[in-house]
Amino acid sequence: MKVIIAGYNIDSDRINFSEEHQTPETISAAYARISRSPKSVNLLREEALADVAQARASNESIVFAMGHASVAEHAVFNFDIIGISRLLVETVQRTRLASFTEKSQRYVTLEGDFLVPQEIKDTELEAEYVSLINEQNDLYKVLYKKGRKYLKQNEFNGSVSELRGKAKEDARYVLALATETQFGMTINARSLERLLQRLDSIELYEAQELKRQLQEQAIHIAPSLVRYTCCEDIGKKLHLKFDKSISKDIDKQVELLHITPMAEERILAGLIFEQAGIDLQISIAELAALPEAKKTAIFSEMFENVKPWQRMPRAFELAVAEFAIILSSSSFGQLKRHRMATLLRTPYNPEFGYVIPPLLRELGAESEIDELMLKVNALYAKLETFKPGMGSYILTNANKLKVIFKANLRELYHFSRLRSDEHAQWEIKEISWQIDSILKEKLPAAAIAMMGKDQLIKLRDKI
Repeated sequence: MKVIIAGYNIDSDRINFSEEHQTPETISAAYARISRSPKSVNLLREEALADVAQARASNESIVFAMGHASVAEHAVFNFDIIGISRLLVETVQRTRLASFTEKSQRYVTLEGDFLVPQEIKDTELEAEYVSLINEQNDLYKVLYKKGRKYLKQNEFNGSVSELRGKAKEDARYVLALATETQFGMTINARSLERLLQRLDSIELYEAQELKRQLQEQAIHIAPSLVRYTCCEDIGKKLHLKFDKSISKDIDKQVELLHITPMAEERILAGLIFEQAGIDLQISIAELAALPEAKKTAIFSEMFENVKPWQRMPRAFELAVAEFAIILSSSSFGQLKRHRMATLLRTPYNPEFGYVIPPLLRELGAESEIDELMLKVNALYAKLETFKPGMGSYILTNANKLKVIFKANLRELYHFSRLRSDEHAQWEIKEISWQIDSILKEKLPAAAIAMMGKDQLIKLRDKI
């Protein structure tokens, strides 16, 4: 056996972009040839480095002509994205096969930076827009200060930094989605191409500018791997006629829509299949005849020494649950990070209402927030009339949206460990607890260990 480091991320300040061979395309080209060449892969890399033009031609032939797009996944980019609105972040971070680390409004005190859309600059709307966002930012500062004082006076159970974090966490609900943030993104060429297509479908100037800059830099470095960047989303081409009056509103914060029938039997049958190769349907039929106590005992034994960091066996992916959730934009910022789940979301609409955190209610801030939201709704209508999609910039982290959240039980265990934990953001924790409760009711054996890391540690300590 031989293991060779073929490459790794380095800072762009250490790369000489004038040297043609300093491109990830050579890695992609070399790896693409592994399946058809008897040569050692390190020799294939040497050949690709020696002839970059040929490597690029090979990539174009294999990725685009032959359709082996996975070859482009060997080329990876790191991007610093600075000064992007919270609104557009939600679109970018829909990308499944990418990594993001973002400036958190829970931990960083906001200084009032926000995006003024290019579309309204030098128009009558600009002054009204800037004035209202400044009002939102001023209220954020007031609520943050009051929240810190209130928590301190009421003997908050936590460190000074945790106290400040709690005050920021709730005060930020009044901040606009136009608030600027920054994040680091690691993404392969194939996923980047799909992201560029998604940005292309958004007519807002900010989205088009982000697409332009990402595409310009990626194509300069790897022209053979990024080609199809125009929107090809067939869903956007469907012009469906429907009666909005038949649309069912979600009455509950979390509602179970569907769960896999005989989910517990399917999970156990999957485990048996992996160990003994017994047909899934045969095992399911036999397991269905077992007493519930016996199935519970099997799962309990499986979970007996489970650690907080452990993933459930892959057989848990045979069980799927689908939920309808209504939540604030602030909480959606947590939910959207679970990119292996299926997330369908509505556009923002002030008619869905908004969330006022318990701390802000305790501070008696409802009337101030309600008054602010009346102004937000009025400006939203004006911006939407000016250009559809523009109004969302003035909406806040408190504004609600509706989401369909579908995930397998393995992913839901991961979700619960993270979001049901005591350190999780309060609203997503509230949602996660409800999901835990529903799953434990529907799958009393398979979901018996569905809980946050903190609860699992306490449970293990008692055993």
